[in-house]
Amino acid sequence: MALKLGLAATGAALMLSACTPSNGTTSGPGREAAVEQIMQADRDFAAMAAEHGVQDAFGTYMDTVEGRMVRASGEPVRGEAAIRAAFDNFPDGLLLHWYPVEGFASEAGDFGVTWGEWSLHGDGNPDSIAGGRGRYVTVWHRNAAGEWRGVLDLGNEDASYQPTPAEDDSANADGDN
Repeated sequence: MALKLGLAATGAALMLSACTPSNGTTSGPGREAAVEQIMQADRDFAAMAAEHGVQDAFGTYMDTVEGRMVRASGEPVRGEAAIRAAFDNFPDGLLLHWYPVEGFASEAGDFGVTWGEWSLHGDGNPDSIAGGRGRYVTVWHRNAAGEWRGVLDLGNEDASYQPTPAEDDSANADGDN
């Protein structure tokens, strides 16, 4: 499995090397527009997950045939049906919240990458203390309809993250329990 993740990471790195960062240092107007579109697609993807759930969001925003999700355990899943099934047991009320930090696009403006940070919230509130967090990379392509769809989604968990327990309200009371 480590070899597969290493190969996937190498592939993502090669794809990134063919793209330019969102700061536009060497990009033309087409590439810059593509980066903004990809960043917006990622934000819309996250908003759909928050509003309608991860199963619908991943089923919609990942390419229906070529879309792949790679996680630390298990085999990569490919295609809409397998991606939706991967979320069959996702608990109700659990929020997978994410936001893109940076985006890249190809010279042709039909391929790109976003990476960002994600967090899990058991109470469904993105402002609450996260139960887990990490980073992700999504590789995007523009389909025949002109829509941005994910072809590869990779995520990892921040193993060093230790959620801070909620402060005990009774510790702040003035002694009148």
